[in-house]
Amino acid sequence: MAFPDERDRNLIRHAERVEALATDLCEWLARFNPSRRAVDLLPIAESDEFEVLKLRRLAGNLFTSAKVPVAAAVYGPSQVGKSLFMGQVLKPHSEAFSPLGRDEQHGEPAYYKDLSFDTDLNPQSGSNEATALVTRFTTKDRIAASVSPEFPVMVRALTRAEWLRVLARGFHVECKTPDRSWQQAQVEELFEELSRNHPGREVDRKWRMDLLDAFSYMRNVDRRGFPAKEAVLSGLISRYPLSEEGYQAAAAALFWDNWQSLTNLFIRISGFLARISSAAHDPAILTHWAGVRFLLDSQRSKVHERRISKCFTHVAWNDFHLRERDGWYVLEYHPGSGNGTEDQEIIQAGMLELVMPILPHRLNDDWRRVIEQMDFLDVPGMRAGRQGAEQGKRTAAETIDEQMEIVKRGKVAYLFERYTEELQIQTLLLLSRGGNLEVTAQMKYHIDKWGKARYGEKTWPLRVRDEVPALFIGMTGIDEEFRNREEYADKGLYEQRLGQLVDALGTVMADFGGRGKAFTNTYPIRYPGTWDTSREQRESEDPEKWNRARKAFLGSEMVRAYMRSAEQRWDTAMRDDDGGLSLISAGIRAVTTAEDKQNQLQREILEIKNRLLQLSRDWVVDPDANIDREKRIAAARKVVDWLVSDESAVYYRVHALQESLGVEDGDELSLADCAETASKRHGDPLPRHLRDFLHQWATVSVPKRWEDYTHAHDDGGRWLDPGDMNPFTRYLRDYLLTEDVFDDLLKRLGPVVNLKTRDEAARRRARRKYTRIIMNDYVMNPGPSMTPIPAPQKTAEEREGGDGERGDQVESGDSTRFGLMAGFLRRWSERLPQALALGAGEHVQIPPGNPELIEVLEPYEK
Repeated sequence: MAFPDERDRNLIRHAERVEALATDLCEWLARFNPSRRAVDLLPIAESDEFEVLKLRRLAGNLFTSAKVPVAAAVYGPSQVGKSLFMGQVLKPHSEAFSPLGRDEQHGEPAYYKDLSFDTDLNPQSGSNEATALVTRFTTKDRIAASVSPEFPVMVRALTRAEWLRVLARGFHVECKTPDRSWQQAQVEELFEELSRNHPGREVDRKWRMDLLDAFSYMRNVDRRGFPAKEAVLSGLISRYPLSEEGYQAAAAALFWDNWQSLTNLFIRISGFLARISSAAHDPAILTHWAGVRFLLDSQRSKVHERRISKCFTHVAWNDFHLRERDGWYVLEYHPGSGNGTEDQEIIQAGMLELVMPILPHRLNDDWRRVIEQMDFLDVPGMRAGRQGAEQGKRTAAETIDEQMEIVKRGKVAYLFERYTEELQIQTLLLLSRGGNLEVTAQMKYHIDKWGKARYGEKTWPLRVRDEVPALFIGMTGIDEEFRNREEYADKGLYEQRLGQLVDALGTVMADFGGRGKAFTNTYPIRYPGTWDTSREQRESEDPEKWNRARKAFLGSEMVRAYMRSAEQRWDTAMRDDDGGLSLISAGIRAVTTAEDKQNQLQREILEIKNRLLQLSRDWVVDPDANIDREKRIAAARKVVDWLVSDESAVYYRVHALQESLGVEDGDELSLADCAETASKRHGDPLPRHLRDFLHQWATVSVPKRWEDYTHAHDDGGRWLDPGDMNPFTRYLRDYLLTEDVFDDLLKRLGPVVNLKTRDEAARRRARRKYTRIIMNDYVMNPGPSMTPIPAPQKTAEEREGGDGERGDQVESGDSTRFGLMAGFLRRWSERLPQALALGAGEHVQIPPGNPELIEVLEPYEK
């Protein structure tokens, strides 16, 4: 599969454009919203600011995902056999030729025919897992042509924003966090102090985005420790320009409690990342094959010796030099030089992903077809954080080993979430080993996070209908459970193994695709000759042990419930030349396609773009009130035209509007209960709560409900496009906020909200019920009356059309066409256009930043 193809390139361009739009809107908000608030002229709501920040992160994730091929990944707790699994995948079809490399024709150092993943690249680290680095196995046609064949392995680096997240997360997992939390007052106090000590001339845009990204990330991780909203931090960063040292001090205070050792580490690695950055490509270095083991080795050994290696029997770290060549920084290997001075820990800490080229035709057929079709990822394994008296939280990190442990824990926690959010993992193989489920909560959280990203929050796991789902579960350590015991295995052994998985994954195992439906895409995996016995070893020991184990396995009720074709899967796993991997490779090929990823990316990129435009267009004020009124009238007529265009669908369409525009049970709580919950120190809380409610209703609730309803139903024929529905909803909100209508609505709601009865429960029920009734009446009428709203003057369209009569007006005789809906349609036809026009107002006040916002949005206007 060549990547990128033409559709991939289009998606990359589209994603980049949407990310640029989101970034421009964030910059505009930081620059102009404080001014709008100062003059109280159309200030942007805090909820809108937060939404744009969130959308910018999502747009960045999609842009990153668009730039890499479709991929499957192997994942699981530490020490479950991921490296052994990859060793099996990368076994050469012929011992004479290695599958590792970009091109056999180049020869050494580009290609070593005897290079072995197990012997030459994978660290022999015993019980210590490899360093926290994603390994991507790919083909040469998916690697940039500018990458030199002499340095075939690319190591992608973190950005500064990602490095901030990693260090912040590592500190949270490993170290004793302060008792205080970052409330708004504390954040403001911090930036006031920093502005005195480290003033700057202007706000650094990149630092602003990086700090906001890291703060938002940590809010999701630790809401108690980071309760202040992102919009608060954004406003403070805009208000207080800082020097470079000031921004570093802000990061240190916010994310690692001003530990000087971690600040020094942050500065060192940030400097390294800046050094290797390039405008021509994403941050990365290239390395010689001999350097791979040093980058993967969490023990940071300075010398590696392997007598059985046919390529690198002795390799020393001081034989490597990081130098710039042809626009890339490359890790050169000069055997015997001994004068290299590169900081191994700094390079390791700054790395994100190691990209290893594979020659598919040198693999066995099963995995050749997998690698030809997709990339394969080895994601760092889960590991429990420091707990208990023996391993309490760190209170210092003065040594480089302590600092690197914090970095490693931060990366392990962060990387899976990052790759999931960026839609980089279409298919996931989760490995589990008996007795190694100490990270149960983390496993469940990560699998659910991946499943919701892959299938959608409303689909995962109850509504997944795939015959073969994109989640595979592999049970490793099969032989070790009975091999060295005197007693033969019984079915209780497998009841326990599957029971552990059911307890760990909950509904994923027990309610997959429906209530009470078991997840059955589970496989036994064996590594003959390493963890597990080969046929020869079984024959020399006690073959009856394995015969009894098979019988116990197939007799287990849990196996029958949670493993489809259990007999075939066991027998395949017992084959020395297979171990069960052929069944997994076939399943992965069946469910992992580039088209699925492209479709998902296209859909989500479009959704983010539409949401950004919907929000930002609401902040623009048209300088010409007449043109603004024309737009609103046109939006109303488009809705009415759509309603009456298909008589057979009119009931479904009106129902869809009612479901989307109507105030649902529970939506009204903040409004109905405001007299109880809000302080009256600053006057009647109802007007403020009503304005906030209408804003949330128009910009968040209705667009989401319309999208959900139209995706779930097709009985309305051609649904109204969100690009038409969203502005219509905003214009309807503006009408409800006009002085006369708003005052009338307050008069209706006031007695209900301030209802007095002795029975508190009855009072709340009545308040909420009648608040919903009143709001729905005003929305669906629309307004306080059923009488037609006359036009104050003919519109430009009517002047051009003579008498301005429209053929889509619903007359009294149309009851035969529209049945019971005729009255509703007639009312909307007579009231809606001029109601929405009234929302434009009589006088135009231009708020700060209006022309600049128009310029940002101009390329996206039709």
